[in-house]
Amino acid sequence: MGLQSKSDENDSSSPFPNLFKFELVSSISDISEEDWDRCLCPQSSPFMEHSWLRCLEEGGCATVAKGWMPSHVRIIMGDRICGFVPLYVKSHSMGEFIFDSKWADAAHANDIRYYPKLLVGVPFTPVTGTRILIDQTFREESTPSQLRAIRKLVSSFLEKLALDNNMSSVHINFATEEEVSDIAGPMLNVQRRNGKNNTGDVRTNNSHQQEEGRFLRRTSIQYHWRNANPRRNNREYQSFNEYLSCFRSKRRISVKRERLKVREEEGIKIDAIVGREILQHEGLIDRIYEIYVATVDKWHWGRQYLTLDFFRLLAKSSFVDNLCFMCARRRSASSNQEFRSKDVVAGTFNCIKNGVFYGRYWGCLEEVKNLHFETCYWSAIEYCIENGLVRMEPGAGGGDYKWSRGFDPVLIHSAHFIRHPGLRHAIRQFISYETSANLELRDFLRENSVIHNDENTPNKQEESSVCK
Repeated sequence: MGLQSKSDENDSSSPFPNLFKFELVSSISDISEEDWDRCLCPQSSPFMEHSWLRCLEEGGCATVAKGWMPSHVRIIMGDRICGFVPLYVKSHSMGEFIFDSKWADAAHANDIRYYPKLLVGVPFTPVTGTRILIDQTFREESTPSQLRAIRKLVSSFLEKLALDNNMSSVHINFATEEEVSDIAGPMLNVQRRNGKNNTGDVRTNNSHQQEEGRFLRRTSIQYHWRNANPRRNNREYQSFNEYLSCFRSKRRISVKRERLKVREEEGIKIDAIVGREILQHEGLIDRIYEIYVATVDKWHWGRQYLTLDFFRLLAKSSFVDNLCFMCARRRSASSNQEFRSKDVVAGTFNCIKNGVFYGRYWGCLEEVKNLHFETCYWSAIEYCIENGLVRMEPGAGGGDYKWSRGFDPVLIHSAHFIRHPGLRHAIRQFISYETSANLELRDFLRENSVIHNDENTPNKQEESSVCK
């Protein structure tokens, strides 16, 4: 049974009395792709495209049976569609990557029901992007304060939807900083004392601020690579060697040896197969899926979220233009070095849009030392540099080995409405401490970045070699 909305229209106390109404849609396929994609903006990741969400649903990944019940919101003003929100009813917390399982445990320990809950986001995709989609024409006609009011209106509707349907909570994950600020309030400035963050002040101020709001603001960390050389006024790197020159000598030597062993001693070649070129290689979609499943099955904590149908549907959709497969194969597998799908022994499933490289899934059929790092990081960074991409987002987790390879921490934003007052109070306190820790960690790692620490400055000979 779907969600019940007892009142589709906003109340008279809103900034837009009786102008907007909200409709719930049980399948993305019931929404026009043209209408949905017209609401995308530059901040929208490729994963907010209608084709990606449709393939997830039709491919059997984001379905009621898998604990994801689509209940997308259509925003209407008069007879005009002016926006959408990707909404799901969740019966668990898997595949979200803004981790709240400890919140669920705390609720269970105190006889508070935590599931079902409402989630605004993209299934299985830890990538920031616009979550409240607003029609481009409507955006252009609206002032910043009006857009802010619309986001608040949507969040009020989601809150009421949770209350009307006895849901424990609403979670707006991987939203833009602007959206979260409009919904849950701005990030407080960090007090500094003696040149260092005063995390105690952050906790106190954050708790006081969030007592007033219904949605709690949460701050997490990811690690992103930027195509910006800090020693060249943040100009794009001209080569992978220039990027390596930003590391300390010992680290540069280690990376070169690591890559040499994979490429020369193991005879591995990495090919980037992009966009519709993928369709030219028979069996490549199925091979990448096989590699994905093989690696998921190797680990007890692995979760197979995606299906073969999903992979095949993507290849038939317009989304194929965003795809990039980094494929590792042995040179000896084919006498004429021609690329063959059956020779691929490892690879990554990635997407590219608006100059951003999104790393999503890694897998391998053969165990080769350091092949993971070569395929997921070094070859991907090299591809970004060669093609002038501005940023690489490799997804969630793995902070230590991402940071050591030149990926610096960035803040990730989410907003959470918790219905039970006692649980909300406890989560508010947890978020306050977590925010303090994450801000302190971000500042420390940025100040000690492996690619722009003052101690890393190359000597004159190294600078000269880079400029040649």
